[in-house]
Amino acid sequence: MKLFILIFFLLAKVCGDTNVPSILIFNEFDSKIIDQEKLELSNFFPTKDFIIGDDVKPFSSSVDSMNNPASGRMSIIRELGNDLDIDYVLFHKINKDSNRFYLEGQMFRTESGGMIHRRIVDITNYYKGHINELKLWVGDVFNEIDKEWVEYRKMVLFQNPEDIIQEKTPEGAMARSLMVPGWGQFYSDKPTSGKIWAGIEASLITAIIASYIGYNNSVKGFKSNTSLYESSSEQIEFNEYRNQVDIEWKKHKDYNSAMIYSAITAGSLWVLNGIHAYIVGPRPKKDIIQKWDKIFLNSK
Repeated sequence: MKLFILIFFLLAKVCGDTNVPSILIFNEFDSKIIDQEKLELSNFFPTKDFIIGDDVKPFSSSVDSMNNPASGRMSIIRELGNDLDIDYVLFHKINKDSNRFYLEGQMFRTESGGMIHRRIVDITNYYKGHINELKLWVGDVFNEIDKEWVEYRKMVLFQNPEDIIQEKTPEGAMARSLMVPGWGQFYSDKPTSGKIWAGIEASLITAIIASYIGYNNSVKGFKSNTSLYESSSEQIEFNEYRNQVDIEWKKHKDYNSAMIYSAITAGSLWVLNGIHAYIVGPRPKKDIIQKWDKIFLNSK
């Protein structure tokens, strides 16, 4: 009897569990292609119900600025789930960093209101990459990934960033900045810092040249007035030349100190400029193909 009840219960559960998972899609970067996204996803996931979302304002702020990214949008996600009777929310956008483009996806579960997955992938040279990634993201959630999607990603993207032949390198940036301050920063597409370094070094070099000219003139004045002082026979001239000798002597010391300190500062900053160019220099993008970041929600 107990066995019969157990079998009946299991059959009822299986037969009764016919709910079709519904996913609300938000696209921040191009509203014109969201219909295409829905069509593509519906074709590959016929047992899922995809709904297009219009208002992306609740997702405009970065999750990285929140104290808890996993639960930062909990209230709005739960509200969407209750109002639209949906199970998941998929938000995606494209971020531009220098000359590269990154597709960011965030998947939320309306039952809890928290983010269950987040992923960022470089799609700069990834033809039709965002559609393929959407299929992979949805497939990953429901464990329905087609091998062709994975193979397509592997075919287009580098699996090992170390294998990428770099046109620009941190070493190249450093070498350029050690030759000409700021050049390495411009080379690394950091024009603002390049202008700052070039301006600082140009100012210091100008100060060194000005100090040298002043030093040279004061030395000449010192020698000239010393000669006149030694050959002077009148007390008035004697005192005047003596005073000029003291003035030129003090000026030559001041200019000498200014020239030395400016040179030391310029040399130190020149080296720091090269180190900075290496730090901000171009590098291969890591984790071009990466797993979902698993985020554990704080239960409330």
